[in-house]
Amino acid sequence: MVSLDPLLAWLRSGEEATRRLDFPIGTALPDGRLDLCKSDLGPLGAQSVVDALPDGGPVRHLLLGTDGLGDAGAVTATEGAIKAGASTVYLGCNGIGEGGACSVAERIAASPGVVRGLWLKRNPIGTNGVQAIADLIATGTSPSTIDLVQTGMTGPVLGSLVDALAATRVVKRLFLSGNDLSAAEALPRLASDCGLEELYLSACRLGDRGGLALAAGLKPGLRRISLASNGIGPSAATELVRAAATAGVQVLDMGRVKAAGVLGADDNRVEAQGVADVLSTATHQLWHIDLRYTGMTSRGALALLGGARNASSATRFVLGSGIARRVKRELGHIAAGLPELLPHPDVAAIKSVHR
Repeated sequence: MVSLDPLLAWLRSGEEATRRLDFPIGTALPDGRLDLCKSDLGPLGAQSVVDALPDGGPVRHLLLGTDGLGDAGAVTATEGAIKAGASTVYLGCNGIGEGGACSVAERIAASPGVVRGLWLKRNPIGTNGVQAIADLIATGTSPSTIDLVQTGMTGPVLGSLVDALAATRVVKRLFLSGNDLSAAEALPRLASDCGLEELYLSACRLGDRGGLALAAGLKPGLRRISLASNGIGPSAATELVRAAATAGVQVLDMGRVKAAGVLGADDNRVEAQGVADVLSTATHQLWHIDLRYTGMTSRGALALLGGARNASSATRFVLGSGIARRVKRELGHIAAGLPELLPHPDVAAIKSVHR
């Protein structure tokens, strides 16, 4: 039987991982990640791990995705992470319900300033669980990165979340992808009033109505926004690009999420000439746009190239297959001096070697 003992012994030692350390179960990395994703720990295994975590020790990011934790294991993991001073708690895909989400939120609220990133993706926490996270945000001491991807939230509860976000403005990165927000009346406020720097709304069934609502609300502050796989049509997509350019957005994803088929999420459709006209006539900071799977053709890419030649600042266009190599090459040449697209450290902290 594969044993946790070697990992537990290392944890109790309090030694730093100066290189990648692979144990029979789990991996420790030099940046402070303890990656136990897909280790089938269950609540008892999680208890063993957190019991061995030294206070202020080498574990700064605790990754426990797809580990069968349930509510009890999630609470145990959160308490242990806080005690150890870990800034990241990743609990994705663990069958956590509303009760578990409420308890996790209570534990984090009781120890302000410790957890910087809370990740609850693909747990069925539902309306009451999302409300518990809204209540945590309302304390003004919540994590600055919060993930509620595919958690069963709907448009009505988004209003409570937005109220808390707008009142405190402490959350800077918010992940809501995979939830049905097609009827969410709070979308404009989400884009304008909450002090967010990054907003992820892919596969949220926004359509033209939601896309235009976001476009109307976009104000300076947001730097990165993901709207992939939302069934947004050409006219609304152009308005979104226009609003993003005006608001100072730097990174815009209009492409396709990997789970689009499973989620039944429709592709966006982008009219290249509209995008080219916006970016060639406006002063903007929009240096990275993902347009894969948006119906882009070689003719459309030529329109982008024409706009790029006249633009006051360069934009990297990420295009899919079927585009003439010459056009891609010239677009790439124009964008050659742009920076590499890198995740925020809070996001990089959840990269798993096991997922």
